[in-house]
Amino acid sequence: MKYARKAVMNINLGLSRVTKLLNYLENPHERLNVLHVAGTNGKGSVCTYLTSILQDNSNQVGKFTTPHLIDVTDSITINNKPISLNVYKSIRNNLEKINDRHELNCTEFELLTCTAFQYFHKVNCQWCVIEVGLGGRLDATNVIPGDRKVSCGITKISLDHETFLGDTLVKIAQEKAGIVTKGVRYAVLDGSNEQSVIETVKDKCREMDCELTVTDADCVTNHIDTESWGRLVFEKLPLNGHYQICNLRVALAMLDGMQQRKMIDISTETIMERLQGVEWPGRLQNLNFCYDPIQKSTIPVLLDGAHNGSAAIELAKFLRNQFGGQPLTFIISVTSGKDLKSLLGPLLRPRDRVIVTEYGPVDGMPWISPMAASELSLHIKENYTSKVEVRDNLHDVVPFIMEEQQTRTPVIICGSLYLCGEVLRLHQKNLHQ
Repeated sequence: MKYARKAVMNINLGLSRVTKLLNYLENPHERLNVLHVAGTNGKGSVCTYLTSILQDNSNQVGKFTTPHLIDVTDSITINNKPISLNVYKSIRNNLEKINDRHELNCTEFELLTCTAFQYFHKVNCQWCVIEVGLGGRLDATNVIPGDRKVSCGITKISLDHETFLGDTLVKIAQEKAGIVTKGVRYAVLDGSNEQSVIETVKDKCREMDCELTVTDADCVTNHIDTESWGRLVFEKLPLNGHYQICNLRVALAMLDGMQQRKMIDISTETIMERLQGVEWPGRLQNLNFCYDPIQKSTIPVLLDGAHNGSAAIELAKFLRNQFGGQPLTFIISVTSGKDLKSLLGPLLRPRDRVIVTEYGPVDGMPWISPMAASELSLHIKENYTSKVEVRDNLHDVVPFIMEEQQTRTPVIICGSLYLCGEVLRLHQKNLHQ
């Protein structure tokens, strides 16, 4: 797919360009009802919980999340159905023309964000669940006026993207809390955050005269206390990982506030029923990976897009609980510039086997690239395990996955959402050939 010649091909935070572009569209974002979600980890899960609970046959619930896993259109959905390619191209081409004509130099993310806003306005979405791309304060999604945000949610905050957001939790929290702008009346914060993060967000909400709910910090018990629905008990969480109780608490607290303000009317039974159908691919996803397009043969793998230290710790907890001390086979690709120690340290042990590969070009994000497999393998061999092999691409990895099928060694694919997306694309292609 072709993109605007003058779109900036890297991360360039700020609201001036996106504001100008939306002004040429007569500001569709000023007529949306938005639930805005920021944080380091868990944003996508919270967005998925929100859309799953809000949607029914009588309304249109838009969701904008990035990065996409399989196709760029997956980033923009209504009732969990991606925008059609034809509609996407039509809106996108118009935006590119405006961007070029007025020399706005919008980034690719800004063009994608405006595509989502225009689409959601065009189809008259009742609710729009919007995930922050990077940070919050200067993220393109924060162009949404505060009085159009019916609720803001802030998930777990940890060190990530320090070059852009700051090198301390407080600095990063200040950027994330920037989604609480003038006019926002209600916000929710994951209570399992560090106290310095909690105090930073509280300060921001006081400054903006915004009511803040800090959720229960207990990420072990599987119950959630609400004002609207009492105590909700979950024998099994909708998504894998004990940490999902914290993400679910954020989502339900956001909806709880809306229910109390009579913006929605959803029963306990409806919530529990709709949560049973939640899916969020690439996050602790058990996948029967189809590696043979002829025989349709499959291999069970665990797919997880853990791409920073906090996410790696949670993945490691899940693996130890699921597989104990059993040796594991990891298939790993890591985006250039990532902190390898925090990402790989919690996961890899001397007994584990690691196959290092590289994911291919990412549609719409040409500035994203994987670390060279040779460099990554050397780091792993020097620090974690000698059982390391290099394979240039995913197709070369498949025979090694098949070997582990015979030995019954669990296969874990992780290190980057872009690698997970490539696995899912190959899986779907093989299934439907």
